[in-house]
Amino acid sequence: MRRLISFEEARRQYVHRYTMEHKPEWAKLPCAGNGRFYAPQYSTDREWYANTIFPGEGPEAGDDHCYSTGQTWPLGKWLEEEFQK
Repeated sequence: MRRLISFEEARRQYVHRYTMEHKPEWAKLPCAGNGRFYAPQYSTDREWYANTIFPGEGPEAGDDHCYSTGQTWPLGKWLEEEFQK
């Protein structure tokens, strides 16, 4: 599939992705529901990009947001301590 957004632009534009290479601000706080920390969803930003649909690429993505699937959860879904890059 021809991508409508380059890897470099996707990394600049979508700052909420959570990979072992990029930790967003929201991942610094524990989950209110269980007190544990969210874990990275993908090993690399490239893995995230390959598993994400961006606006105009499919109906799952909205006009202003992307849609990611196929999370690999390299460290599991929850962590007892905050992930440190």
